[in-house]
Amino acid sequence: MEKYKPIIDDWEAFEAERDKHPVNAVRKNPLKAREDFEEKLAERFDFEEVDWAEGIYRLDTESPGKSVLHWMGEYYVQEESAALPVTVLDPGPGEKILDMCAAPGGKTTQIAAEMDNKGLVVANDESGQRMKSLHANVYRTGSAIVEATNYDARRLPGEEFDRILVDAPCSGEGDRFYETFTAIDEGDSEDLSNLQFHILEKASQMVKEEGTVVYSTCTISPLENEAVVKRAVEETELELESIETDIEHVRGVEEFQEKDYGSEMSKTVRVYPHHVNSGVIFVAKFRKH
Repeated sequence: MEKYKPIIDDWEAFEAERDKHPVNAVRKNPLKAREDFEEKLAERFDFEEVDWAEGIYRLDTESPGKSVLHWMGEYYVQEESAALPVTVLDPGPGEKILDMCAAPGGKTTQIAAEMDNKGLVVANDESGQRMKSLHANVYRTGSAIVEATNYDARRLPGEEFDRILVDAPCSGEGDRFYETFTAIDEGDSEDLSNLQFHILEKASQMVKEEGTVVYSTCTISPLENEAVVKRAVEETELELESIETDIEHVRGVEEFQEKDYGSEMSKTVRVYPHHVNSGVIFVAKFRKH
C-alpha cells in the first residue's frame, strides 16, 4: 500500500487503521422493519445511527448476522461505506433501474427499499453461483420489484433504464486492507480496468437520455477508478456530475504516478478506511447527454 501514500489524505491514520477491526454496520430495511425496530435492535446490540444517511447503524458486535431481525429481513448486514453508491444513485418509486453486477444483493435490495417496492429493478450478475445468494437476499428482504438475470454485463440485451448502477468487479484492495495491507499487481489492475470500462460503456448505451449512471469500486487503484472514469468521459456520451455527500471523504485523484486524470476527477469521491472505520469505496456519478 506504500505506493498510495501520495494520494492518502492522512497516511498515519490510514496505516494505523489496518490494525483495527472495521466497525460492523447494518442497513435498516423499511420494506420489512416494524415500528419498534430500534427498540428491538437495542435489546440485542449497542448501536448508533450514522450522521450522513438515514437507516444505517454501527453495531458493537462481531456477529451482526446472528439475530432474529436479520433473519426476518428487517435489516441487511452491509459495510457502512458500501451504502454510498446507491445513495448517490438516488433511485425513486416507479423508476426502472439496472444493477449490472448485483450479487450478493446488498445494493440491489437497498435500491428496492429506496423505491418503496414500486417500479422495477433488474439485478444482473454473471456468476451463476453468486446468483444463489442474490435470490436468497432478495427473498429475505421482501424486495418484490427485483427481477434477476444472469448475463455477462457487457452483453446484456438491449433495454433502456432510468438509472444504472455499475458496482464493478475489482481488485478489492479495500477488502484486503484489514487482512494483508497489500496493493494489487499493476498488470492485473490494468486488465480489470479494461473490463470495467467495457461494462461502463454498455451502461452508457442502456441508460436513457438524461439518465444517471453511478460507477463504484471497493479498490484504491486509480487504474480501476479515475482511469476508467476518464476513458468513459472521453469515449462515451456520459458526462461527470459532482457528488455531494456528508460522509467523510476525499475527492478523486487528479494525477498519480505520472498519469494525468484531469481536474474533473474532483467531482468523484473516495472513502478510505480511516474515514468511517469501514471499507474503501470509490464513487463516480454520470449523466447521459
